[in-house]
Amino acid sequence: MGFAKFSSDFLIESFTLVDNLFINEHLPYCDEKQLKVYVYGLYMCTLPQNGNTTEAMCNALGLTEAEIIEIYRGFEDAGLCRLISTSPLEVSYLSLKGSAQPPKKYKSEKWHDFNRELQSLFPERMITPNEFNEYYNFLDSNKLDRDAMLMIVQYCINLKGDSVRYPYILTVARNWVADGVKTVADVENKLDEYEAQTDDMRAVLSALGRKTGAELEEKQMLLKWTRSWGFEMPAVLAAAKSLKGGKSFKKLDRKLDEFYRMSVFTAEEMADCDRYRERMQELAVKINRNIGVFYESLDHIVEVYTIPWTNKGFSDDALVTIAHYCFLSGIRSLDGMNSVVNKFFAQGLLTVEAIDDFISVQVGQDERIKAVIEACGRSRNVTASDRDFYRTWTASWGFDDDVILLAAEMCAGKPYPTSAVNRLLSEWKSKGVKTVEAARKQGAAVSSPESKNFAERTYTDDQLQAVFTSIDSIKDTDL
Repeated sequence: MGFAKFSSDFLIESFTLVDNLFINEHLPYCDEKQLKVYVYGLYMCTLPQNGNTTEAMCNALGLTEAEIIEIYRGFEDAGLCRLISTSPLEVSYLSLKGSAQPPKKYKSEKWHDFNRELQSLFPERMITPNEFNEYYNFLDSNKLDRDAMLMIVQYCINLKGDSVRYPYILTVARNWVADGVKTVADVENKLDEYEAQTDDMRAVLSALGRKTGAELEEKQMLLKWTRSWGFEMPAVLAAAKSLKGGKSFKKLDRKLDEFYRMSVFTAEEMADCDRYRERMQELAVKINRNIGVFYESLDHIVEVYTIPWTNKGFSDDALVTIAHYCFLSGIRSLDGMNSVVNKFFAQGLLTVEAIDDFISVQVGQDERIKAVIEACGRSRNVTASDRDFYRTWTASWGFDDDVILLAAEMCAGKPYPTSAVNRLLSEWKSKGVKTVEAARKQGAAVSSPESKNFAERTYTDDQLQAVFTSIDSIKDTDL
């Protein structure tokens, strides 16, 4: 950063210079918005970084960022600036004196007829030398017939009026050359294509609620949809009618592009797809409401959560039920719910009935564990460790609840009753005790781990490694 800079007062009282070449060759063809953007952009070039922002220009001119970017694209085509970046917006204004000097000279006699024909198409204004030079460069570099170029100019005039600017004309010509247009016959074929779709275009405009005619870009879109992407007109019209909010060709293009990427081509398939999307949107709203969150836009939620969950096989009601249980258990985020959904999926619990049955079993188990805790003389909530112990006692060691409760009563009052219950049940298991009667006879004569003396046994590293490597493969019946 430099050590010296202009004050804001100095900048306000200074001047912004506009090149006469711009005034002579470009200003007559600029509309109000374009002129505002060009001049205000020149002024902003003198401002410090904190005031030289797209937001500041939008606020000052009452334009959107998209409008400003589109205007600068046109200026770039005209050689007035270079669009370095659109996100964030960064523009470099170019010297008009340099751009006004053609990189190569053309003999006037070579272009005499072309110049005369081109000028006759614009009776209300004189074409500048710089503009002629742009046409020369384009024709030479693209090998387009001159008469074909004149036909393209005439077409653009018919479409936009004789105030149409040459950057627009050259953009049209560039697009047509990319489609293989080189000769007069090629231009005629292209115009025939547009003419052939006149009725189709009227139908699309009607479906979009448009009363004005179609722009060239919109005609090219219709050709892309029907020729390149393979949509039939009933499908195009169905997609147009299904649009919500402000309908436009760009919005329709985005929707058809989405259908094209999903290989959805018929009106019936589009209707099914739209119904599915609406169902996913409604499901997302219900899930968000039950879990206690709100998102203004649901597109991301549908793509990341709702659709993947339903693809796993969960019913809509099952997902709403899971959201409700998540809320009750203190899980208040979609990421948290996603973890729960994955756990249910791993257990094969995909319906409301299966989930309710599972939760009912878990609640009943927690009640039995709570009874064991109270039998130990304690009063607290059930923990994950309690559930692990209970599963070991019942599923792995094979004890009934009555035997477990008896062990808890016998360990009541001990400093660590749960550990005492573990040791006592382990003792009973090793001696084959399985019933309450046998347990009462055996009693609770289990020494604490601190007081028991035993002969220390030694094992090799290989023996220990073998035991811990294979412990997961040991079956309950082996114990």
